[in-house]
Amino acid sequence: MPAAFENLAIAQHRDTLRSATIRGGGYRPSIRRFCVEDYVYLQQTAPTTLDVTVGRTTLRVQEVLPPGVLMLEGRDGVVWKDHVRNSAPCHLPNVDGTMDLSLAIVRAGLRCMLCGSTDQAAHMLVCDRCSRGWHMSCLTPPIDVVPTGRWVYPRCTSEGR
Repeated sequence: MPAAFENLAIAQHRDTLRSATIRGGGYRPSIRRFCVEDYVYLQQTAPTTLDVTVGRTTLRVQEVLPPGVLMLEGRDGVVWKDHVRNSAPCHLPNVDGTMDLSLAIVRAGLRCMLCGSTDQAAHMLVCDRCSRGWHMSCLTPPIDVVPTGRWVYPRCTSEGR
């Protein structure tokens, strides 16, 4: 029993010192600095604690914007913004940086910009500039085969988006 009290006294003393350091301004949180082409983990929050689909996602930094915002790119080619505080450095030496556009999926409920239908998501193309969708059969002229690589809706190209 005396050993347990000794350990408790040591822990209380350590907590007292830590608290004094934090209150006295001796603690400075480390600022994470990321560079283009770094790999990061993106912190994802689950809506409930029972959500097991949330995990670590490894992304590549495409651009670092001034107010601490990162432009991140996944293996599926999707690009989005997130703040530095939601990212952690990835130090894995074996990260596969190749793009696999077959991983990209059409999000549920995406409507075709021409017919307005949400059916046939497997036959829908999503513009890589505006993220809107079109059925391959609704386009003029219709497209029979899914194009390889990035696809941009012709009007987005002509409008300079």
